[in-house]
Amino acid sequence: MRLARHVENTLDGPVTRVVVAGADHGTWHDIRGSARRRALAGGATREGAARLAESLVPASMSAALAGGSAFLDVAREAAAEAAEETRIETPALTNALDPVSYRDFMVFQEHFSFGYRWQNRSVPDVMYEFPVSYAGDPLAFLGPGDVLPWPGYTQRLDYELELGVVIGRGGTGLAPDTALEHVVGLTILNDVSARDIQAREMGGGLGPSKGKHFASVIGPVITTLDEIPVEGLRMTARVNGELWCDTTSAEMIWSVAEIVAWASQGEMLRPGALLGTGTCNGGSTLELGHWLSPGDQIELEVEHLGVLRNSIGSPGPAPWTPQARPRESDGRTRQLHFLR
Repeated sequence: MRLARHVENTLDGPVTRVVVAGADHGTWHDIRGSARRRALAGGATREGAARLAESLVPASMSAALAGGSAFLDVAREAAAEAAEETRIETPALTNALDPVSYRDFMVFQEHFSFGYRWQNRSVPDVMYEFPVSYAGDPLAFLGPGDVLPWPGYTQRLDYELELGVVIGRGGTGLAPDTALEHVVGLTILNDVSARDIQAREMGGGLGPSKGKHFASVIGPVITTLDEIPVEGLRMTARVNGELWCDTTSAEMIWSVAEIVAWASQGEMLRPGALLGTGTCNGGSTLELGHWLSPGDQIELEVEHLGVLRNSIGSPGPAPWTPQARPRESDGRTRQLHFLR
């Protein structure tokens, strides 16, 4: 099953609806409309059918997934029925998931080892001890066709081709052999990066923030695990029609199940949480020595998950930036002063 979100223009402004692809994957259907149709057929009033359908299929994909099997059942019914009255003729797909949380890992060895070499650092042992991640901004997600913003504080904008793992059922303390039961499906993730500021801020020993939090992209669809293999998906990137990356998710050193299991230790994974695999090998301009320019067209494709297309925007105006503070030898004098 392929799930997505469609933006519909109305007199009251744009309205987002959760949609599902028909069995042939060639048409899209409004799941809420299908749920309302079935409620009416079961004897509900028009008002009751509308309330029931909206509660089962809200505009938020994360909120819909929180409905568990009740939502997934009506989605499957809408796909199987493929009623003409629920069909969307020209879907305008937006970000397939509005995540409740976002965490991005680094599990492709060639990519993360290159990244450390790029920063003149050796690969730390921890990369091979457990999947390492950083927390991103779940409110900064864009969708297919959106223009990628170029913050004024960076000269080195980059795309990152990744798998997005979508949590469908909450859980904590999971083991790898059961973790996939909590995953509803996979999607394409572009963890957009400002490489120059990212390298500088990570020198402080914390995760990236200004280098990442301005934008990420997800979509165009979420394909459920019952339709695809979890490992060994072909992943390609094209810039202005030229192939820049052709690799496979089989090169991950930590599996999707292990990523999910580790993320759940000591905390609750909630429906709608997004876990990124980190950039696939060769999946950014960093390894290639290429640079992106305003107006470039980016196409990220993953087998069974479609193509995620975006263009690069123009650099923003030069922003306010902090002035460097005088550096003391080791900070001890100031620290002791504060302790008095």
